[in-house]
Amino acid sequence: MLRITPFVMGHLVTALLVGAGAGAFLAGEAMLIGGVGMLAGAVVSSLVCQWKPGVEAPVWQLWPVATVLNPVFPAALFFMSLDWDCVVGLRRGWGCVVVAMAMIVAGLCFLPPLGGLLWRSWKRYRARPR
Repeated sequence: MLRITPFVMGHLVTALLVGAGAGAFLAGEAMLIGGVGMLAGAVVSSLVCQWKPGVEAPVWQLWPVATVLNPVFPAALFFMSLDWDCVVGLRRGWGCVVVAMAMIVAGLCFLPPLGGLLWRSWKRYRARPR
């Protein structure tokens, strides 16, 4: 069962905000789809992170696992690998729009785990004895 720890809460909220914010640049439907898509990926990533390495793991272990095991990230890498010539700049034009969007999505996948780690550190700072 998913336990809502500070890392998980920050991860999920940041994913929803990042996905909705990125989709808002396109259309209202894209805002909903982007937010729900990033949130679903963050749920899967949080479930895996609770199992291994644990949500209280050091940053250098937790952040890469939470990023790479988000299903949205490998999907974006897959779309980039299909048109690799657009990624390296050998081909340009409207045919590379999907690859450009995949590159943006792959970059945005780095933010939700960072939000979770920041929220976890803030909660630890607030809970320390004075």
